[in-house]
Amino acid sequence: MIHAESYWLWNAAMCACALPLGGKMAGLSAPGAGRLVCAAGLDGMLAVLAGRFSALSPLALLGLPGAVALCFRSNGWQACVRCTLTTFLASLLSGGAMSACLSAGLTPFASGLLAIGMSLTAYLMMRLIPNVLMNVRQVELRVEERAVLLPAMLDSGNLLRDPITGRPVLVIPARAARALFPDLGDPSRLAELPLDFRLLNVKTAAGSSLLPMFRPDECKIYLNGSACRADLLVAVAGREYGGVQALVPMSALPTDAFPT
Repeated sequence: MIHAESYWLWNAAMCACALPLGGKMAGLSAPGAGRLVCAAGLDGMLAVLAGRFSALSPLALLGLPGAVALCFRSNGWQACVRCTLTTFLASLLSGGAMSACLSAGLTPFASGLLAIGMSLTAYLMMRLIPNVLMNVRQVELRVEERAVLLPAMLDSGNLLRDPITGRPVLVIPARAARALFPDLGDPSRLAELPLDFRLLNVKTAAGSSLLPMFRPDECKIYLNGSACRADLLVAVAGREYGGVQALVPMSALPTDAFPT
């Protein structure tokens, strides 16, 4: 019985460390303490049952997705699927660390403590860079009755702001702008721009240039599987940008979107 209790405790502790780390890797907020304790206890119990009764071994496969669903189900099923994978990777990190410590001759107790400490250290380090793992997949822009859905990338180097309103500036390729403004020809021909456009002076290491800029009627940023409205302006990239992604500035994200 003591062995079973120890086995449950270690599995629960490892799960309690892997879940916040996996959530952080998936760009999700940390789960509440109550949910985390319940999920870790459930995972440890399933591991004990699977270890003691071979007929119940398939239960071990339900431990990880069940714990993730218990902690992160409010983020939607897509986020849970993503978090299940990242939590599995986080579990491999702690499990591999414990195996390495055991191979080096350390006791199981010391090996477990070091593995837990490694997981906690990785989580604390990732909290220092919360914006890097923000999962921005798409941006939806609408101008009158026309709309376009673009693949997006969170760009930490995009620090552009409108000097008049102070709003952040999203950058899109020219082909996307033509979907919203069918009469738009070559954006580099500034004299031929529609009346809805004005110019933004952009300074880079190579010099300065003028980018056409407009304000959309509506902008939605799909962040971690959820749509967030953003109040921003949109600049049209020049010919030197050959990508298809919208470059989203971090300042355009809602302040409550960052994982803690």
